Amino acid sequence: MTNLVKLSLTYERIAKEKITDNYAWHKKAWELFQHHPELQLRNNRPESEKGPTPFLSRYTTKSQHVELLLVSDYEPQMPNWCTEQTWRVVTISNEFLSQPTYQFDLYANPTKAIKKPNGQGGFAKNRQRLTLMDEFSQTEWLIRKAARHGFILRDDIPLKLDKPVDHRFNKKGEKGLHIGVRFQGILEVTDHEKFKRAFREGIGSAKGFGFGLLLIKPLQI
Repeated sequence: MTNLVKLSLTYERIAKEKITDNYAWHKKAWELFQHHPELQLRNNRPESEKGPTPFLSRYTTKSQHVELLLVSDYEPQMPNWCTEQTWRVVTISNEFLSQPTYQFDLYANPTKAIKKPNGQGGFAKNRQRLTLMDEFSQTEWLIRKAARHGFILRDDIPLKLDKPVDHRFNKKGEKGLHIGVRFQGILEVTDHEKFKRAFREGIGSAKGFGFGLLLIKPLQI
């Protein structure tokens, strides 16, 4: 069972909770799932053994508040910094995810992996990720991801891309940077199992930092 959580926080509350960047949002989102014993065990493991974050998130700034959306197969629990008036949980049905065509909105971190020299004439085991900054490369990236995740982009309706946005963060004393790009368009599903997995697990890198959550609206249901 997949859950969609929608909550909102005023800027006053955000300041009180000291939410200053993507990593801070990531830590606050974890509080919705910390009651699951298996996730507590997961967080006590070494970083290399933890695996993917068990939820996707996306936050959007509004004039009076910030809206936080989360998707997870784990049941969320309302944290004490949220109220019943600003908290909503919706169960995503299999029928909803089984439609042929959707309008979509994806905020992603489009990157490519390149070989990283190890200083000894060879290459390191882990590749370095470079952000794709031009619109052509970003579009090609999404087309490749779509093919991998069971859908295609409808070419009769133009794909809309927003300008890249910097997201700087501080994780345990180390500064980092992610680049976010918003994609909007129409998709057609070619493989529903792959598509459902993409909805649950996200698209692209930095999914633990608010990227990769695929927002969809069926055009036929």
